[in-house]
Amino acid sequence: MLDPSVQQVVDQGIVDSNEDFNPFAQNALSTHPRPLKQPAAGTAATKVSAPVMSSDELFRRQEELERKAQELRRREQELERQQQTGHNASTGNTRSHNWPPLPSFVPLEPCFYQDIEVEIPVQFQRTVTLVYYVFLSYVLALAINVVASFFYVIFGSGPIGILVLAIIQILLLSSCSFLFWFRPVYKAFRNDSSFNFMLFFLVLFFHSIFTLVQALGLSQYACGWINAINTFHHNIFASLIMTTSAIAFTVSFLGMVFALFRVHRFYRGAGFSLDKARKEFSDGVMADRNVQQIN
Repeated sequence: MLDPSVQQVVDQGIVDSNEDFNPFAQNALSTHPRPLKQPAAGTAATKVSAPVMSSDELFRRQEELERKAQELRRREQELERQQQTGHNASTGNTRSHNWPPLPSFVPLEPCFYQDIEVEIPVQFQRTVTLVYYVFLSYVLALAINVVASFFYVIFGSGPIGILVLAIIQILLLSSCSFLFWFRPVYKAFRNDSSFNFMLFFLVLFFHSIFTLVQALGLSQYACGWINAINTFHHNIFASLIMTTSAIAFTVSFLGMVFALFRVHRFYRGAGFSLDKARKEFSDGVMADRNVQQIN
């Protein structure tokens, strides 16, 4: 027999548990879906953000874009050049001569039209410009040789013939250099002429040998290294001027050799040959009106 107070507490706990019990509560809770777990903020950002490129990859893409832009500009310039050439040919317009550039007070007119940026394709303009600078360097060497020969005759007891020869060379070789090796390479790149390429190689090869003789100062052809060194015993100032002439001829010789190799690389890469040069020469001869009249 339980104590009355204990019995009252037990009965009250049973009643409270029965009152709080709801058999449908578990079913109601089970019907609600479980909330999805949200991914971490760092993980989501890693999946969404674009991959970061390295500096090498950015530099490579920048170089590729610049290369494409240069190629596009080259094609635009080539197209403009072709359109201008076709327009001049269709309308019969001839450009006025602009070379050699003469002062206005000289009572002579230029003999040729020359514009590398207009007449030469873009991919060959640097090469033609290089050959043109080699030609100018040789003309400058001839001019320095005249001055050096004058000092050599006056102060170095040199023969008078070397001064006369220096004057003849600057008058003759400067014009011949332009006509027989620069102008042919200019027309070769302008017209894709294999014959002009062959003429350029032939003339400039022998001219470079002669320039080497001038640079060395052999046989009194010019003020070169040998006679400049020998003049040190007579007059140091004249010897220094002659050394300047020797340096100028040496630079011209090296430029000629470099130009030969540079043009030859384009020549072989473009598919020109000796047979094509012969064919161009024969076609040009047969197209001459005088030859046609003889035949």
